[in-house]
Amino acid sequence: MNDVSDLNESHLALACITDALFCSDLEAGVLLTGSQVGQAISSALKTHRDWNGLTRAVRAAFAKSPAEAACREVWCRQIAEYVLYRGDLVPDVF
Repeated sequence: MNDVSDLNESHLALACITDALFCSDLEAGVLLTGSQVGQAISSALKTHRDWNGLTRAVRAAFAKSPAEAACREVWCRQIAEYVLYRGDLVPDVF
């Protein structure tokens, strides 16, 4: 049995935001604001209907091109962590 006692709502939020960003039209290297990230998340949810749709799209991307998907996932997670834990503006390094 796996121990999941350290998981909490912030882990779930991070995963959901990361998946939404992964499925969005945002491109790596673009200077983003929290508002742009929020709009991208909303748009991705509308396009894929719900969080489960986002998860299916991410899974399909990894099946099609694992290396490319892995790079995008890392970038999306960095953006999600920054917006979720640090604040509104995303720095130039992303």
